[in-house]
Formats: sequence, C-alpha cells, structure tokens
Amino acid sequence: MKIIDSNKYDIIYTEKAVLIDVFRATTSIVVILSNGAEKIIPFPDEESAREFYKKNRDMILVGERNGYKIPDFHFGNTPYLLSKHDFHGKSVIFVSTNGTRVLNKIKSNHIYFASFLNASSILKVLDEKTDFICANRLNLFSIEDFILAAYLKAKKLNIKIDYNRIKEIILKSKSADRVRSLNAEEDIYFSLNLDLYDIIPYYVNGEIKALK
Repeated sequence: MKIIDSNKYDIIYTEKAVLIDVFRATTSIVVILSNGAEKIIPFPDEESAREFYKKNRDMILVGERNGYKIPDFHFGNTPYLLSKHDFHGKSVIFVSTNGTRVLNKIKSNHIYFASFLNASSILKVLDEKTDFICANRLNLFSIEDFILAAYLKAKKLNIKIDYNRIKEIILKSKSADRVRSLNAEEDIYFSLNLDLYDIIPYYVNGEIKALK
C-alpha cells in the first residue's frame, strides 16, 4: 500500500487506487452519493462540463475553480452545504480544481474515493495492491490528504492511531487556513467528521456510483 503524491506523475498506473482530496472533492463526492444521487459524472474542466450539460439539462451542476463556486453552477464544491441538499433521483455533473484533474491521471481497474466521512467503509476494499493517490493542490503539498492515507493504512494494518491528534494537526495546517480564506470554515470541521457515512464511491465507465 503506497501513498502517492499525484503532483509527481503525469500518469499513475496502479492495480487499485483510492483517490483522496479531503478539502474538498472526494469529501463532496461522498456527501452527494450519500444524499441519494444516482451517479456523479466528473469532468476535468468547466468547459467540458458545460458542453455536456447543454444536452443533459435535468442534471445538477456542482463545481469550483480555485475554491470558488463556478458561476451559474447549482452548487460549489462545499460538502457542508451539499450535505443539506437531497439528491435522490438526480445525476450530478462534477468539476473540481484538483480532484477531477487528478482522476484523469489514474489508470487502474479499480478506483475508489476516500474521505474521513467514509473512512471505515473504505477499509473494506483495501488490500496489499491498493495505492493511495493524494490529490494535493497543483505543485503544492496538502497535509490532510497524506494524513488520511496514513490513517487508512494504519487502520488496515491494525496500528493504533490517535484521531484527535490528527484532527488537531489538520485544523492548524496551511490547507485549513486556505479554506478559511474562502469563507468556508464550516467545510473544514464538517470534512473531519469521522465515519459519518457508510458508503464506497466507485469509478466505472466514466461515472462515480456507490458500490453495492
């Protein structure tokens, strides 16, 4: 089980991948599916998402650029606000600055999405062939992604780990400060709720769905 910094690779080959973008893409994905969405269709950029939406007006647009909600999209990439919306029966078009960009780099037969919100659920699909892909920010290190990967690996190996200490480190991090600068502090605390949902998001045929 390797922990991989996505910034170091143009393409990432792995048998089984767990993509991590705590602030905030993979956390939002967990929330959207947990709140009833049938599927999420990820796009690497706003333009391709808008083009797809022209032919699929019944879908919901969720996305951000550099942390801010994309104009005319229904929602930004804010898990706290998304958690208050019912997505039952809906399909979601999703764009994020880092998460969906990194997803396009991954070449794997199995791709899952992890957050602290679904940490225990993700443990069920981990094995020795699994690699954790930390989205990070472009050319920057995001400590929360690495910490979640390390936490999941430790739990799978039955190594004791102090979650409260983990939480303290993340709350004091530069990543948390950046989210605060976006006036989205509620996303920080919400994203650090451990095991809030029992769900395993899974990528197949260009769509993200809940693994049955």
